[in-house]
Amino acid sequence: MIIVLNMKRRLTPQREAILELIGSSDRHWDAESIAKMLARKGRAIGLATVYRGLAVLEEEGLIHAIQLTDGKKRYERAGKEHHDHFICKLCGSITEFSHPAEARILEHLSRETGAVVHGHEFVVFGVCASCREAS
Repeated sequence: MIIVLNMKRRLTPQREAILELIGSSDRHWDAESIAKMLARKGRAIGLATVYRGLAVLEEEGLIHAIQLTDGKKRYERAGKEHHDHFICKLCGSITEFSHPAEARILEHLSRETGAVVHGHEFVVFGVCASCREAS
């Protein structure tokens, strides 16, 4: 059981099941996959409830969403070390990466514009090695 402190809203059994599933792996989950996996584990939750639960968990800062070009959001647990994402346009796989150049780019932005950067998301699209090999 996961204990969550300082939530504005109650951690319902459905939200807890969603949070446990997302937190148990490094996978990037969409709502449909969450509903299917929970059903396979004997914890069937309706898709609308999954969507509402995801919205609450994201609002509480317990999970993080990545918006993809296919219109679907993918979710991962929050609190991981900062990273960005490479998404294969053929198979949809998501690979996490980070690079020290990002910090230099953000520093440059702040210096040049006087802006204060509170965060960023960097998503790269392309074709993964597996799909390239298969073609």
